[in-house]
Amino acid sequence: MKLDIACSTDNNYLQHCAAMLCSLFENNREHTVTVHLLHHGLSDKSQSFLTQLAGRYENAIIFYDIDMDRLGKLFIDQHWHPDLSIACYYRLMLASLLDESIEKVFYLDCDIIVLGDISPLFNIDMSEYGVAAVEDITPGSDEHRQVMGLSMDQTAFCSGVLMINLKYWREHDCEKHLLEFAQTMGSRLFMEDQDVLNHEFRGSWFKLPYKYMRTPMSIAPLDKHQKWADIDEYVNRPVIIHYASYVKPWLDISIPEGKYYWKYLDISKFPNPSRIKVQKRYRQSIKKLKIRYYINRYIRPLIPNILEILLMDLYYIIKMLVLFFQPAKFKEYLLRRWLEKYDLI
Repeated sequence: MKLDIACSTDNNYLQHCAAMLCSLFENNREHTVTVHLLHHGLSDKSQSFLTQLAGRYENAIIFYDIDMDRLGKLFIDQHWHPDLSIACYYRLMLASLLDESIEKVFYLDCDIIVLGDISPLFNIDMSEYGVAAVEDITPGSDEHRQVMGLSMDQTAFCSGVLMINLKYWREHDCEKHLLEFAQTMGSRLFMEDQDVLNHEFRGSWFKLPYKYMRTPMSIAPLDKHQKWADIDEYVNRPVIIHYASYVKPWLDISIPEGKYYWKYLDISKFPNPSRIKVQKRYRQSIKKLKIRYYINRYIRPLIPNILEILLMDLYYIIKMLVLFFQPAKFKEYLLRRWLEKYDLI
């Protein structure tokens, strides 16, 4: 099968792009892959390396140097998203950049590793949908929900893994809407391109199984719509790993799923790979996440339910005693516990 894949990168993210593409090629050898790489000012040396990487698997890569004037003035929140660049908006122009003969393209962020066959995604009937994606944990607030134009019963999707129906985009003039909304909203956006895409395709996106976007140090998503088979695939046979948020495998602190990144980066033969020193404010947080993950995965299943209940009750009693001397936090804590008890959150 012929697979059209899109991604975007710059010279700073080339190492991660190499690992992602190598994992894609390695685990989809039976297919012919054409990569549509969006960039602005990617060096000839970088382009040559990626071309050679694709050539080793008899695949092709096409480079699209983005005309920045077409994007206009777009906002990036450098405080909350210091590693994000204007390149996150490039995907909004795929419908006009790619040849009209291409009706579907699978977009992947570069902080991703592909572990399985992605061809089934190209067989999804998307005639009524602009995108197919995995549900995200956002919105984080009512204000964020309003920015995306979502009602209380609507959910958002992650823009890092997207099967895009280019035919739908062209027929509904989506690119124009997306760019206009991005420019109009500016600093009101919480998650840049993701907010813009969710606003455009609210009510017209196809929900993918979570196995297409496993996140680091997670056990299984809490979603009543998934079946046991979905949970099993997510845990034991994920197709895609997305190193979302600040937990990245190229930091100088290891994470359980980081081994896949380094495996495919090594196979890609990327020269002089480097690690980045994790910011002090994140180091302790990542360590705690690792401890929690190992306990939940390897210890908690072995603890009898009654013992776990007693230990949790003891923990909550101690926590309440500590919070008792902080009235505002104590009230907030009691409200949350009440909501949790009656499955309201």
